Amino acid sequence: MSAVDSTRKRLAIALLVLAAVGVALVVSSATLFDHEEPRDPEIESVSIIESGCYDDVRARAMSSSDGTVIGTLNDTSPDTEIGAAIRRTSRSEATVATYRVDIYTDEPETHGVVSDETSEDGETCPGRIVYRVEYAAPYPDAADALRVERYIDNSFSTCSSSSSGPDTGCLLLYEDQPTHWSNGTVEKADQ
Repeated sequence: MSAVDSTRKRLAIALLVLAAVGVALVVSSATLFDHEEPRDPEIESVSIIESGCYDDVRARAMSSSDGTVIGTLNDTSPDTEIGAAIRRTSRSEATVATYRVDIYTDEPETHGVVSDETSEDGETCPGRIVYRVEYAAPYPDAADALRVERYIDNSFSTCSSSSSGPDTGCLLLYEDQPTHWSNGTVEKADQ
């Protein structure tokens, strides 16, 4: 009878150990394979820091890895409004997480010339504004690199990136690329 009891004890202990291992595997596989989607990118704030005549406003430019961009727009009105939008342009599992920040201007019909309020004779001067855009571009777990492209009124402005190895592709955006037309002709970028 004691041989049967010790066999049952061993069997019970083995089953408990197997059950504990099974629970541990289920819990660890859920945390290992449960890749939640990164949060959506968002514009946190858009503001105009300074505006006025070209000679009176100091140009500034700055970009930081925490999602702050300060830039200068020349030949614009101090009444120009700035807007911004951000979107992710890569798949969530991509090695290089890419985002596009679009900065839009809404300029009144002054053609970049503003009244010089310091002049008594009503002279005009070219305008300049300095703007600030803050955004959140999440660095997903699956990515080894992050690239943020910035466009002003749909024209490429600049690209910033960070990487632990893979090429982010920023340099390609700075190259002059030829235009390929549907009729088969190719127009060089420097034309």
